[in-house]
Amino acid sequence: MPSLTVSKGSTDKPAPNTAVCPFCALLCDDLALNQRPDASFTVARNGCRRATAGYARAPLASEALIGGRSAPLDEAIGVAAKLLKRARQPLFGGLATDVDGIRACVNLAERCNAILDHVHGDALASMSRMLQARGWYATTLSEVRNRADLVVVIDVDVSQRYENFKRRCLDARPAPGNAPGKGREIVFIGAGKRAPEALGADTTLSCRSENLVEVLLALLATLRGHRLAARRPAGAAASALADLAAKLREARYATFVFTPAALAEHREPAMAAIGDLVDELNRSTRAAMLALGGDDGGQSAVNTCAWLSGFPLRVGFGQTLQYEPQAFATRALLDGGAIDALLWVDAFGEQATPPPDAPLDHTVMLASSRPSVAAQCGVFIPVGTPGLDHFARLVRTDSVVTLPLLQQRDSGLPSVAGVLTRILEKY
Repeated sequence: MPSLTVSKGSTDKPAPNTAVCPFCALLCDDLALNQRPDASFTVARNGCRRATAGYARAPLASEALIGGRSAPLDEAIGVAAKLLKRARQPLFGGLATDVDGIRACVNLAERCNAILDHVHGDALASMSRMLQARGWYATTLSEVRNRADLVVVIDVDVSQRYENFKRRCLDARPAPGNAPGKGREIVFIGAGKRAPEALGADTTLSCRSENLVEVLLALLATLRGHRLAARRPAGAAASALADLAAKLREARYATFVFTPAALAEHREPAMAAIGDLVDELNRSTRAAMLALGGDDGGQSAVNTCAWLSGFPLRVGFGQTLQYEPQAFATRALLDGGAIDALLWVDAFGEQATPPPDAPLDHTVMLASSRPSVAAQCGVFIPVGTPGLDHFARLVRTDSVVTLPLLQQRDSGLPSVAGVLTRILEKY
C-alpha cells in the first residue's frame, strides 16, 4: 500500500509521496508526487500526460451553489434532497466516483426510484452484453506482463490514452520460461501513424478504423485455414495476414488488447471478431483478450452495482429492479424526455459537464471542477477527488483488483459518498 510518510534524505528535502493514480483505469501504483503551495502536485516519477494534468489541478473552493448563488453546504444538501424527492423519474448520471461513492449512489437511487448510467455507459454496456451473450477468455495486466509472448494491439493509440500500459506491461520481459529465447513481440493492427511508434510495435498491419472488422474477420478466416479470394482484404495484404496467423499459432500466450470506447460504432462486431479469434486459438494453444476501459470510475461502477443489485449499470430502481441496457442509456432517456431530474457526479474532473440538453434547473451536480454550467444547475456541490482529497477504493481495468488510494492532501472537500449519504438522510 502506498505510504504518505515524508522522510528526509541527505539533501534535507522531503521525499515525494508515493500514490495510486486515479485518473485512468490502469491505476498505476508507483507514482511519486511533490506537493505545491496551492495543494496541487507535480508528478516526479512514472507519470503520464493524464496524471500530470489531473494532479496539477488545485482543489476547488468549498463553496456550494443553489441556482447560481453561494450557499452553505448543509443548505445545498437540503435543497438537493427536496429536488430529488419531487422528481418522478430521476437519472443518476456521470457516476465518475469511487466504490464508496457508487454504493451511496445505489442506496440513494433505491429511495428515489432512480436510474443509474455512467458517462462511459455505451462502452461498458457493450462489454456487459458480450459477457452475457457469449462469454470470453479475459486476462489481466499481470498476465500480459509476465506471460504474453505475442501481444496484438488493436487500434489503441497509447500516445493518447493508457500511456503507461507500455511501461507497465509491454516493456517488461516475460517471466523466465514463458517466452524462452525471444521475449515478447508486439503487433499493431489499425490506423494512426503515431500509434505503432508509441507502442514500440515490431510489426504493423495498417488499415482504416472503418475496415477494422473486415481485417479481423479475414485474419480469423486465415487462421482457420481458409484461402482468401482477395489479395488485399479491406486494404490489408493477405500475405501479412498469413504471417500473423502463423505467429499466433506458434505463440505460447497470445493476447489481443483493445479499447472498447475507441471502437465507436464498430465496437460490438469488432469485439465479437476478437472473441472468435481467441476461441479459435484456444483450440490448440493459449490466448486471451484484455479490454482497456472503465475510466472515471467506470469499472468500479459496473462491479459495485452488480455486487449490490445483481445487474451492471443501466438499472432502474422501483417496486422491482429493471435492467434496460438500451432504453436506460442517458442519451435515450434525454431524447425521449423520460427524466425530470438529474444527479450528475464527476469526482475526477474529466467529464464535468452534463449533456447540453439536460434539465439543468433540475440538476444536482457533484464535481471536483467547476464548469460554466455549474451556476445554471439547481444545486452545485464541490467534492474531493478520490485518492487525493480522501481515501478511496477503485477497481482496476482488468476487474481483478480493487486498490486502496490514500488521501494525499487536506482540502476540506467532502467525498461523493459523504454528500450523498447526507442527502439520503434529509430525503
